[in-house]
Amino acid sequence: MRRALLVAIVALASLVAAGCSGVDAQKSQSILDESTTAMADVESVSFAMRMWTSGGPAGTDFTVLMHGGGYEKGKRAGQAYVTITSDNIPGLGSMTVVTRGEAVYVKAGGRWARVPAAGQTSADPLAGFDITRYVADVRVEEGVLVEGEPMDRITGVIDTSAALDGLFGTLGGTGPTGFGSAADVLGDIRAVLYVSETTHLPMRTLIDLPMEFADQKIVMHMDIVLTAVNKPVDIPSVG
Repeated sequence: MRRALLVAIVALASLVAAGCSGVDAQKSQSILDESTTAMADVESVSFAMRMWTSGGPAGTDFTVLMHGGGYEKGKRAGQAYVTITSDNIPGLGSMTVVTRGEAVYVKAGGRWARVPAAGQTSADPLAGFDITRYVADVRVEEGVLVEGEPMDRITGVIDTSAALDGLFGTLGGTGPTGFGSAADVLGDIRAVLYVSETTHLPMRTLIDLPMEFADQKIVMHMDIVLTAVNKPVDIPSVG
């Protein structure tokens, strides 16, 4: 999980603004460059995330809540945690993951256990895949007030079908049934990013991913918010 929180936020921002097309593509790229620079100076960050579905048959929609934080710089660099909870996903309940350097601990069912850290692979099979090539129709609205703070709102659309074709091409394939069926099920992703005009930090990211199964349209939503920056992070004790 080291660097995972900051990397995830910057990556989500990149989905909206980098390598894209649209009437405000150049403006959005400039905002993202400033945001990337600002994130590089962040020592610690806390976040909250909500993921949920809508539109499904009765009793099938679910909600997952996450909150956490971690340190990117300083003597506590590499320490982080995330807590995941859900009341309507069978078997999930509540789970907390804590990272301290190379050690990873998981709390589930009221007990802590140390688990193997993810190993480093010699090669990244997705290194040649650039999802930003499939971002289109980017628009920027400046000066949007969010809780009294002026923000730049960047909206973009990701061509999911083309991105899946590009992903499979990167992996060396020519179009299997699995990827074809996925492209038929998944609609284009819509992402919205709010960047502070004061700090240039990406304060909020919203993502909608539509899916269609048997003529039933379901939408998965994600809402990620930075709740604190360069503030102490209360990482749970594992002992």
